[in-house]
Amino acid sequence: MLNPVVHASATLVEGMNLLRYQSVDNTGGFMPTLAPNVINRVDKLPKPSNTAQAMQPLFEAVSNAIFAIEDIQKIHPDYQGVVDIFVRGLTDPDMLNIEVVDNGIGLDSKRYEAFCQLDTDFKKERGGKGVGRLFWLDSFTDVRVESKYLQSEKLRDRAFAFLLNNGEQLDEDDKRLHLSRVRNTGTVVAFKGLREANYRKQFPASAELFKRYFSAHFIADFLMAKGPKVRLDIDGDEARYPEAVSSLVVGQPFEASTDAHKEFGVLKITGFTCTPEASTGLDGMHQLHLLADGRNVEPRKIDKLLGIDRVRRDGHHDLVFHGCITGDYLNRHVNEGRTAFNLAESKVKELIRFCTEFIKEKFLTEQIAEYSEARREDYRGFVQRYPIYDFADEDTQLDRVPFGARSPEEFATGLVKYQIRRDETRQKDIEAVIKLLEEGQSVSQNFAEVVIKAAQEVQNSERLALAQHVVRRKLVLELLERLIRRIRERGEKEEDFHLESTLHSLIVPMRLNGSDPGRVEASVHDLWIVDERLAFTRSFASDQRLAETLKSGGTDIRPDLLVWNLAHGLGVVDPSDDGDEFDASEPLRKAMIVEFKRPGRTQYKKAEDLVELQITKYLRQLKNGEIEAYNRQRVRIAPDCIFYCYVVADIRGDLKEQLAGWSTTANGEGRIRALDNEFKGSTIEVIQWQDLVNDAWARNVATLHAAGLRRSVRPKA
Repeated sequence: MLNPVVHASATLVEGMNLLRYQSVDNTGGFMPTLAPNVINRVDKLPKPSNTAQAMQPLFEAVSNAIFAIEDIQKIHPDYQGVVDIFVRGLTDPDMLNIEVVDNGIGLDSKRYEAFCQLDTDFKKERGGKGVGRLFWLDSFTDVRVESKYLQSEKLRDRAFAFLLNNGEQLDEDDKRLHLSRVRNTGTVVAFKGLREANYRKQFPASAELFKRYFSAHFIADFLMAKGPKVRLDIDGDEARYPEAVSSLVVGQPFEASTDAHKEFGVLKITGFTCTPEASTGLDGMHQLHLLADGRNVEPRKIDKLLGIDRVRRDGHHDLVFHGCITGDYLNRHVNEGRTAFNLAESKVKELIRFCTEFIKEKFLTEQIAEYSEARREDYRGFVQRYPIYDFADEDTQLDRVPFGARSPEEFATGLVKYQIRRDETRQKDIEAVIKLLEEGQSVSQNFAEVVIKAAQEVQNSERLALAQHVVRRKLVLELLERLIRRIRERGEKEEDFHLESTLHSLIVPMRLNGSDPGRVEASVHDLWIVDERLAFTRSFASDQRLAETLKSGGTDIRPDLLVWNLAHGLGVVDPSDDGDEFDASEPLRKAMIVEFKRPGRTQYKKAEDLVELQITKYLRQLKNGEIEAYNRQRVRIAPDCIFYCYVVADIRGDLKEQLAGWSTTANGEGRIRALDNEFKGSTIEVIQWQDLVNDAWARNVATLHAAGLRRSVRPKA
């Protein structure tokens, strides 16, 4: 029959020395008593903010069970240790029951004394802080410990309730309800009910979630397969470890140690390639597990640092990488709850980057080389499309962005701060040179070198800006050509009429609503396609009935402004004016009207389809009234205002006959007419759609060539 050892209550003791003794057990020994305020100590413990932290007290009990088995294996190396975890009532925080059972060395006198002592260094060499059991009091309403152990070669047992109060924390438990689970030596830690609000909120309420976080926390232990067997039973559903995790491993593990880092020292890295299921419940696919004194403290995802989506190995192409990191540096800096490291986040990230670079170089060399080349090609495509970011050599720029960056947005995000710094430095250098010259100060012998360097920086900046500008124009022109071809192919058919508004919006955004003048707004445009002079104009009417633009016109005559019969009025502004306000203090002396006719249109049979009549009606309305700008200001038209009128159309069918008496343009394809009398000095020019595009290409050919670009193969007209 077992001989119970403890028959009296006991309390925890702070520090190394027992403060006083109370009660006598049946072996003649004294039981320790408490001095400090345990409730206050527990209240000050960090509270969980996520599921992993809420499960930490349970993880602590499992780790203690593993250590108890390791202790007996020191005496009997072939001893087969097993940890059983029974979970019931997960869905109800008040009814939750968990038992952690091990067949380890048991809670003998030496270990019981250590349990009764706060901040003990009994397990210091294995990372023990002596406070883990206080988290039990914080998280659970009822905690009981029952154990069998050998003393003087006799099997003995003890059982007690672990209480949260400032009197006695260890209360003898005569019922011993759980001890039957231990056949020989071993310990049962039984938890019932969740106590603290944060634990009740964050603790997993489903078996699936519980398994995910349990596996994720101990995955490093299970991958390295150095501990005992673990059986997890949740309401009769059993999972066995490390089998449940080791079956996910493909190939043999990698093992290597880093060179001594100036701060981190030597770190040992054990790497595993696993099927994706190994990362279930973790943030990210590729993981580094930071261990301290053999315990997994926290995982860190390295997806972006590693770069590759999946690892290839032994015929598998969709594997994930898990690395276990150990070292004295991590052992020294783990916190007392073993939930994190007492290190700044920046320092942890530095360590992670250091280890990841080692892994890429030593373990995944070939695949990382392939990825690096593909990433380099992505970057080249990026700077070809966005030349403004090509302000340093290729290797320098790639080193400045995260290794996982592949998309234009990721490249731009990583480089923009360097671009700003470069521009700010150049600006300051130039301002310093200007100031030096203005103040007449003596110049140093290297002054010429300073000026030349500043000038070169400006030239480089201008070159990049020009290249960016040209790339955009090339894209616009290619899109314009294809839209025109598609609309021509459609002819008079009804389908795809949205293409017409698309083409219109490409040149002048349709942001204005004729039925609601209050919604008008200034807009940028691409009317440089028509004429470079239009690049610095600001539109005051776009996709809006002319009568809505006129403040007072004295006429009800309205041109047909729907879909393709759209008129656009623009006023010339100062190219250096970056403001949004249109200067209405002086009458408008130059104005431009641009009207687009549908590509491929051949019928102009109505009276209002006569181009000259239509345009002069517009002009007459404009001259007889005031224009309302975007900010609701009135823009006056000068009596001698010159109008430059453009009509973009295909000169064919009825229109070709209508323009027969007009003068031809320089290339012989377009038509032009000078107006007289009240519109003396004004002109109407009809431009063919294809000539519009060809001319735009011709005007930009020099800059395209300078940027190393060329026009794509022309679509057939």
